[in-house]
Amino acid sequence: MGLNFSKQYFPILLLILLILVWTSVWSLFKIAIEAIPPLSFRVMIGIPAFALLLFIGFKKVKTIYVPKSDLKPLLLISFFNVTLWQVLMLYGINMLGGGRAAVLTYTMPVWATIFASIFGYEKINISIIVSLIFGIVGIFFLSLEIDIFENFIGFLITLSAGLSWAIGTMIVKYGGIKSDGLIVAGWQQMIGIIPIIPFALYFDLNNFGSIDYRHILIILYGIFLSSAYTYWAYFTILQKFSVNVTSISVMAVPILAILVDYVLVDVKFSKFDIIALILIVSGIYVVAVKPFNYKK
Repeated sequence: MGLNFSKQYFPILLLILLILVWTSVWSLFKIAIEAIPPLSFRVMIGIPAFALLLFIGFKKVKTIYVPKSDLKPLLLISFFNVTLWQVLMLYGINMLGGGRAAVLTYTMPVWATIFASIFGYEKINISIIVSLIFGIVGIFFLSLEIDIFENFIGFLITLSAGLSWAIGTMIVKYGGIKSDGLIVAGWQQMIGIIPIIPFALYFDLNNFGSIDYRHILIILYGIFLSSAYTYWAYFTILQKFSVNVTSISVMAVPILAILVDYVLVDVKFSKFDIIALILIVSGIYVVAVKPFNYKK
């Protein structure tokens, strides 16, 4: 009885913790990059995470080898999901704050479906059109709140992070990668970090602030939870739940990120923030469940 109970509820606990970790990084990383430049912070997390993910992957499949056929999509997802996404996301957090950056970048599922349609992997349908409209109108209201004319660079960088993440997600889904997900996740960390290292060395050496125990704990949190745990848990959860269930659960992240900023960081949110949040979450829901895809 106890064993069956554990097997039944273990994936649910994994999913809850995954959502909480995804939510928490927005505010925590905001604290970290006040003392550690974003490029260096990404390198500090990425290299240990690479080793940890490959170790976990090796324990699972007994190899870290990636076949030659997987190299091209691996290079592409490393560039879009690590080099661009991770760096742009950190700069977006720094400029807009964690909650608003989370809302803007979590338009990703909408853009991923749009890109998949453009490249012929999915058909344009009413669901995709509705989700796109929700996403665009939500972005419009968010741009009003952050005063896009005063924060145009931050807005553009943060939106670009979401677009990059969307392209990387599309390649992961349709790129035909045959390697184990954890092995791919590990290698993409290292491959994606390599282009960042020279820029971090050149720009960041004289730009560090006063680092205390909080920043060290956040780095460790980023390595073990934000990087290693999230990849392991996500692939484990996908084996237990449908993609739609997992995708819909992701909608909780921008909502909780907004609440965390409000409660812990004392960021004040307006009606435009709330409208944007509702619209963008609705867009994610529509693209996840595709409610207008009627079968004849």
